Amino acid sequence: MFSRSSLSKPAQFSFAADLFMLQAILRSEETDNNPKGPEYVFPSSCYRQIVGWLLTGAEEVGLEPFEGVTTQRDSTEVRITFPSRAEEDRMHRFFEMFNQKRRQAQGVDPSFPPMPDIYQGTAKPVRHVIERYLVCIENAFDGDSNVVPVPIGPDGAEFNFQCS
Repeated sequence: MFSRSSLSKPAQFSFAADLFMLQAILRSEETDNNPKGPEYVFPSSCYRQIVGWLLTGAEEVGLEPFEGVTTQRDSTEVRITFPSRAEEDRMHRFFEMFNQKRRQAQGVDPSFPPMPDIYQGTAKPVRHVIERYLVCIENAFDGDSNVVPVPIGPDGAEFNFQCS
């Protein structure tokens, strides 16, 4: 097993953004019947390192505090439920802003993983590519892998991002 600290801070934020944004994309293809509100699942280590910090320290990054967000924890993951689309949208906007910085860092700062290509040359996101990528990210946060294969182009092209 690899060290849980093998992900750089830029990689931690990048992969947390991918987990959030890609779950939103997958959910948009489904009917959302959760009466509690939009729900996201993060590996426990991702929650501890990034998402929990954002939820409790939003003001540190220029956001208003999140209100009414609930969490359910078990030994491997944390489920976050937003009370409304407005609260969910605030987290979405933060990760969009972060991804702008990530795009600017591409090719300049190797501590940032490349942006994933979930379309693989098609008009719609490819579900199995997203699902596989999410599992790879979870494995990296859990310390089970030191490499995250990031989908970067059509026909299954990947970039093996080294976590350390």
